[in-house]
Amino acid sequence: MELSFSTALAFAVTAVLTLTLRPLALRLGITDKPGGRKQHIGEIPLIGGIAMFIGMLIAAMTTVQTTGLWTLLVPAALLVTVGVIDDRYNIGVSARLAAQTCAALIMIISGGLYLRDIGDPFGTGLLRLGILAIPGSVLVALSVINAFNFIDGIDGLAASMALIGLTAAGLATGVSAPALSVAAMACGAILGFLLFNFPAFRNRRLRTFMGDAGSTLLGFVVVWFALSISQGADRSMSPVAALWFALMPLSDFFSCFVRRVARGKMPLHAGREHFHYVLMRAGLSGRQVLAVLLAFSVLYSAVGLIGVRQKLPDWALFAPWFTLLASQSFIIRGLAVQLRHRRWRVSNIVVRMPAAVAATHSYGRSRTLAARQRNVNATRAALFAHKHASGKRQAQPSRGGVQRGCDDTPAES
Repeated sequence: MELSFSTALAFAVTAVLTLTLRPLALRLGITDKPGGRKQHIGEIPLIGGIAMFIGMLIAAMTTVQTTGLWTLLVPAALLVTVGVIDDRYNIGVSARLAAQTCAALIMIISGGLYLRDIGDPFGTGLLRLGILAIPGSVLVALSVINAFNFIDGIDGLAASMALIGLTAAGLATGVSAPALSVAAMACGAILGFLLFNFPAFRNRRLRTFMGDAGSTLLGFVVVWFALSISQGADRSMSPVAALWFALMPLSDFFSCFVRRVARGKMPLHAGREHFHYVLMRAGLSGRQVLAVLLAFSVLYSAVGLIGVRQKLPDWALFAPWFTLLASQSFIIRGLAVQLRHRRWRVSNIVVRMPAAVAATHSYGRSRTLAARQRNVNATRAALFAHKHASGKRQAQPSRGGVQRGCDDTPAES
């Protein structure tokens, strides 16, 4: 009952704030303007992150009794504040990384949430990180936060992936996990935002983006929840199983990171190597791209959920996870090639159809003309036969007369 109320409250607060903050965002210039990679129409308010954070904050303060909840809310407030400033003034990558590192350190040092071990991914026993625990946890937190920031390229994508991951992870932990209330209120806030961001026909007039404030908030909530349920003596799942719930954002992030580094570019700068751009260049619409990527996310989250429920060993989960992480880019690009090939074949058929239709029309016309010519010839032959018969009758000699002409020449005088 408490989980349902927490979810409903976060949903309601987020939806109401998304509506009421729109005029303020337009007045202050906290909007996303079209141009370059951004192909939307008009200025879209970037208030989704603020609305979701306040929705989670109110739900947490009124319903959630989790010990040490401030280790989530304080770093999240820092990320949202810096994200809003970046949405308005574009403060750059360095400042954002500094804020994300501070948020991760608050969670790690003050809250005690960090990677003490990474499970048993190779079947050799539990791998503890030791002195690498804190730097490794910071790297993991930065990776997940920026993965959700990277994947936020089309309407509904980042929020829906966070919703899928948190829901599946929450189902895997069971209702007894203390951190489940955080996942519930986060899901409620995400649903309240998706009312204005999920691509539907009736919300275009109230379209809203989450901005960097929202994407970094969702990434931080996901990593906070994952550490809460996969570390410590009372953990609900292994860290390896938790990786499945963020496979799609992480594979997009590492794919872009590697490609940009290989080309000598800054890995955290904007680009068009993301999965959604690859599929859109192949000819899919935004809704179709969203459906494809969310289908992958649902599939991978279902694998993680089944792995936890069936208590599969870590090595059995890690090997396919790492394989998919490394090959997801090739899967998406292979799918894009197939789509381009299919589109080329369809365009070829469309181009050839007018010629075929013209040939058919010409053939039909020639048949019609030939039939008409046959009719004319038949008519002429009939007339000629009739005339010939009449001439023979007229050429019969009268009594004592002489025939004066033949059938096809004029009679002589």
